[in-house]
Amino acid sequence: MQEPPVTEYDKFAYPSAVYGQTHPDRLSVIAMLMGLPAANIERARVLELGCGDGNNIIAMACTLPNSKFYGLDLAGEPIRRGKELVAALDLKNVTLRQMNLLEAPGDLGTFDYIIAHGLYSWVPESVREKILALCHDHLAENGVAYISYNAYPGNHIRDLARRIMQFHVRQFSEPPEQIRQARAFLKFLVEAKSQPGHWQEILRYQYDRVEKYIDAGFFHDDLSAINQPFYFHEFMEAATRQHLQYLGEADFRDMQPIGLTEETMRVVRQMEGLNRIAREQYLDFIEGRTFRQTLLCHKDRQLARDMDPERICNMLVAADATPMNAQANPSVPGMEDFRRGASVIASGQPVLKSALMFLNQAWPRRVPFGELLEKARERAGRNETSSQPTLDSDRRELADFLLRCHAVGFVDLHSYPSTFVAKVSERPMASPLVLWQIRRGPTVSSLRHQAIKIQDTLGVELLRLLDGTRDRAALLEDLGKMIKSGATVIYADGNPITEPKKALEQLAAQLESNLASLAALGLFIA
Repeated sequence: MQEPPVTEYDKFAYPSAVYGQTHPDRLSVIAMLMGLPAANIERARVLELGCGDGNNIIAMACTLPNSKFYGLDLAGEPIRRGKELVAALDLKNVTLRQMNLLEAPGDLGTFDYIIAHGLYSWVPESVREKILALCHDHLAENGVAYISYNAYPGNHIRDLARRIMQFHVRQFSEPPEQIRQARAFLKFLVEAKSQPGHWQEILRYQYDRVEKYIDAGFFHDDLSAINQPFYFHEFMEAATRQHLQYLGEADFRDMQPIGLTEETMRVVRQMEGLNRIAREQYLDFIEGRTFRQTLLCHKDRQLARDMDPERICNMLVAADATPMNAQANPSVPGMEDFRRGASVIASGQPVLKSALMFLNQAWPRRVPFGELLEKARERAGRNETSSQPTLDSDRRELADFLLRCHAVGFVDLHSYPSTFVAKVSERPMASPLVLWQIRRGPTVSSLRHQAIKIQDTLGVELLRLLDGTRDRAALLEDLGKMIKSGATVIYADGNPITEPKKALEQLAAQLESNLASLAALGLFIA
């Protein structure tokens, strides 16, 4: 076996990251909604191809101790860093190996979930074929494979900008200078004409995109030697050759035709039962899709795409959907609006209003559907002896409502309970992974499998102290020492407090709310 080569990822590191859309929790929910009985993620085997430093599966392993995680990557330096973290956390359920996928042995075993994020479009054709072959050969009977890739038609415009930048940066050898030059040249082209036309508008859109991109991501994605997008039907032709079939997308919202005209929706509905691949491809043409996160399973698995709401009755639900009327009472007749992020949903049904209000109060806890139904009916004043709808009809109505809410991202569905604690204890404790990460930088991996950047110095200093040994008084004492030394600055109304005594008073006043905010992010363990 040949020694793996030194790669660009060895020389210029890609930042550690977690990707919520790759988590087996997400994959199992989509599978179950499609009628595939996916494996219990609390006792699963998970393989990540192109795992980098393994941070994605390491974060999973911390919350799923009875599952096994394996990561393979060609680059040696990221694997070395990942092994260092695995050892520091004393994780026994993670294995990282430096390996050329073309030389992957046949005895890897079978896996319930296989992940290949940010890999397929950035490797040669032989490796792309191997990725799909590995999915076929090593995916369990009801296994789910996640493969992300750049997509056409949207990436045609990105390709234009990419090739222009690549032509310019070929005269520079070092990644930092290539990054600087690529952005500067694109900006030069945007501003080159006194009366910008359509071409400058296209380049402006691309410049705005790359200007916001982190350096390492920009370098390895846009400036890489290989970045091959695909039409969806082309990707599925390759998957079909390996006897794999289309299961869905990792983001459930990507599977919903939203904002279409009535005539377009009529055509889309006609295609539902005829040709799923063609349907998805035509939707990509309409949306101008640039990126897909496609889920595959074995071709011989029988799927049920009827989206029966009954399937969510064994799941857990979470949502921070706030009633826009602070005095909202679910038992009072009338419509109520609920907001989550930029989305608003209205309902006049007592059980449905009660369910959203209970989820908001329970956030970020994941509530079993059965418990949610019970609490919602109780708050809505339901009882079995009244003439109101029966338990079965409430159950069906709530399940259908939650499925429709999930389709637009208004509620989250999960296949396993929360592993974090939302209530702040007497001696709050951050997860070992968070404590390891916050001592090395401001970005941490939450137990909700999200990358969280702690924006302020106080938050960083506070989080570093949350090892479970300090009560409120001890936390204030240690933070007070940092304030007096000048290492930490306290702000009020956006302005720094220069007087130490007032700073300490403000710190004490902020402590509980800061702890609650950190807990809501899913950073604490019991």
